[in-house]
Amino acid sequence: MKAVVHKVNFKRGFVAYDIEGYDYGWLEVLDSVDLENGDEIEGPFTDLGEATIYKKSTGESIDVFIEDYGMSMKKAFEMILR
Repeated sequence: MKAVVHKVNFKRGFVAYDIEGYDYGWLEVLDSVDLENGDEIEGPFTDLGEATIYKKSTGESIDVFIEDYGMSMKKAFEMILR
């Protein structure tokens, strides 16, 4: 499944993303790989809990915790900025 990073809270390691343009979610990065706005990522974004995703531009694997999905962009941004 493909997604695009839309907002990053660097202090807390939280990322808001949209899944193939239809729905938003957020995750916590458990790794040292940095994600930036606009990065394309691949992974199991609708499976809550620990997962490994991939940064499409570099092929790097990133350990994350998928917190939630199926929300609006506004709600996803609120969750990562709290």
